Amino acid sequence: MKSKRRVVITGLGVVAPNGIGKDAFWENLIAGKSAVDWITSFDTTPYPCKVAAEVRDFDPSAFVPARRSRHWGRFSQFAVAAGKLALEDSKIDLARELPDRVLACVGTAINGTADVYERARVSFGRVGLPGIHWTSPTEFAANAPITHLSTELRIRGQGMTIASACATGIDAIQWACSQIQECKGDVVLAGSTEAPLTEFCFAGICAAGVLSTFDDPPLRAARPYERRRSGMVLGEGSSMCVVEEMEHALDRGAYIYAEILGFGSGNEGGFPARNNASELSLTHAITSALRAGDASPNDIDYVNAHGNSLVEYDRVDTRALRAALGSAADSVPVSSIKSMIGHALGAAASFQLAATCLTLAHSVIPPTINYDEPDPECDLDYVPNHARIARVRTALINAHAAGGTHSVVLLGATDTR
Repeated sequence: MKSKRRVVITGLGVVAPNGIGKDAFWENLIAGKSAVDWITSFDTTPYPCKVAAEVRDFDPSAFVPARRSRHWGRFSQFAVAAGKLALEDSKIDLARELPDRVLACVGTAINGTADVYERARVSFGRVGLPGIHWTSPTEFAANAPITHLSTELRIRGQGMTIASACATGIDAIQWACSQIQECKGDVVLAGSTEAPLTEFCFAGICAAGVLSTFDDPPLRAARPYERRRSGMVLGEGSSMCVVEEMEHALDRGAYIYAEILGFGSGNEGGFPARNNASELSLTHAITSALRAGDASPNDIDYVNAHGNSLVEYDRVDTRALRAALGSAADSVPVSSIKSMIGHALGAAASFQLAATCLTLAHSVIPPTINYDEPDPECDLDYVPNHARIARVRTALINAHAAGGTHSVVLLGATDTR
């Protein structure tokens, strides 16, 4: 029986609220620095939540000439910037690769509804059809980022779009990994992107009653697992990574951040309609990832958790980790980077993936900040308020999508650095 191809991550590109580029992103994470602040892009007077984690000082012309990108949606601009940063970090020369063996995958949940669609709708309401730019129908579509990314980087292999709400980032990496394991490609540029911070989108999420009302001061609004949490804080941005077949990466002398060991998924729809369907499906996803990665609960050194500051979601994280890891759960550090960069919906899990790769590389665990008063029902080690030096060889990442799907990925350090 032919052995399965091993898959590794060799490049990280990040456009995040706390920094552009993996280094700024990482330095601010381990410093416990919050990127949450008062919203500046629209008037928040009518809304109970007035804070978000915006990507400030982002200049798309630093990555793509303005004449090409000026009609793109912000989510496409983020994705192309992050993709270029990931390739630069990986030091891969795509011109030396077989064109059909280089693939790409970009996920998103909100797509261009927040900005491109809304601009077109407002223009139509004011001046009728002539007021809508002819590119609008293609620019707010979910596949716009993969189109622009492929064009800018001349990627000829398959381009895929993934949309699975907050689990999108993990699912995009799973697709990339599967293509390499099935020998359909050697290199995949994969990740996700999101730009929900316009009034149209913000108002809708506010109406759902899930956004934080703890906003004084703003930087303390996102507080996963903490007793006084009142909801999530929206974020935005993109994170992309270069995924490669291991031997391919070794042959070119690439730095390897992590090996992708296994995935697991769970769907609440497959469990009886009862209060703990969410816990059961996440437990199933975690145990499936462990089994796929041939790992035991005692092998897990760190969990980069969903931790979105919604009361029940945080408790589900806790209960499912306890159920899946058993007695080992008490000794595993768990943290949520959403406490610092907010919840970027479809891009959130890609940020988690980048942070976990950097944890494996640097042996430092980012903290869960704003953790002042423990919730008695969230009783794990959440790495409160300060980063922690720790030996991390195997790490688990989980994401919980609105609608009831859970995705989990297991990453491992390699001895090939």
